[in-house]
Amino acid sequence: MRDGMDKPVDFLGQFGAHLVMVAGTCLDHGDATMLTRIGAAWTCPQCLDAQLRDEQAAITLAQRSADRMANAQIPKKYVGARFAAGNEAQRAMRLTVQAFRDFILLKPTWAALVMAGKTGTGKTLAACELAQSLITNASRSVRYITAKGMISEIQASYSQDGKSEEGEIARFAQYDVLIVDEIDAIPAKDNALLLLTEIINRRYNDNKPVIVISNQPLMTLAQFVGDRVHSRLHENSFPCNFSWEDYRRTGAASRGVQA
Repeated sequence: MRDGMDKPVDFLGQFGAHLVMVAGTCLDHGDATMLTRIGAAWTCPQCLDAQLRDEQAAITLAQRSADRMANAQIPKKYVGARFAAGNEAQRAMRLTVQAFRDFILLKPTWAALVMAGKTGTGKTLAACELAQSLITNASRSVRYITAKGMISEIQASYSQDGKSEEGEIARFAQYDVLIVDEIDAIPAKDNALLLLTEIINRRYNDNKPVIVISNQPLMTLAQFVGDRVHSRLHENSFPCNFSWEDYRRTGAASRGVQA
């Protein structure tokens, strides 16, 4: 027993033989003495503590961003992708997106970024690029989902233990920014329109902005989303008209491929 207890003492003794108390002066914190290895440079203990706190804060922030990115459920196709503006209309769209971003980061407020245009013009790409910027650079929680998917998730709670319609609605209402893709394609049955209206209304009342994506122009969107949702989308509205052609078709045509 005594031999086993002596080994840690020997180890500490050997380790301690390589340490020495060193005095030094920090321009910010003044004089201090610190235990350090023989031959190693003196380090201000307060500066070292601050450095460790900064490193831990950076680790925590990175983990939080990773968690928020996972919770955002951005389609893998768009993770890390960027919209390359190639003409004046596309550059104007990017300026509108930037204006929306600056507006919602200035203070908590309702706003609606409405991306409308033909299929294949990059609406989802531009929205997901903004979402990733909000997560990594502004620490905002974001959720991407199609309108049909959102309604389906809520309605699925009717048959699941531990879930409720109210809980699911509250979940979609609580994100800092909600992206609703294909908002003009909600199911025209059951209570789908009522659920969409309730979510938009709660976010409106709580100053939580939305990004909506549609193949229909904003002015005629009421017939798909109802008058109440349509009205709210006009307040603090940032409309983006994706007026160019479907890049998948034009790209395929330029390569001689059947689209």
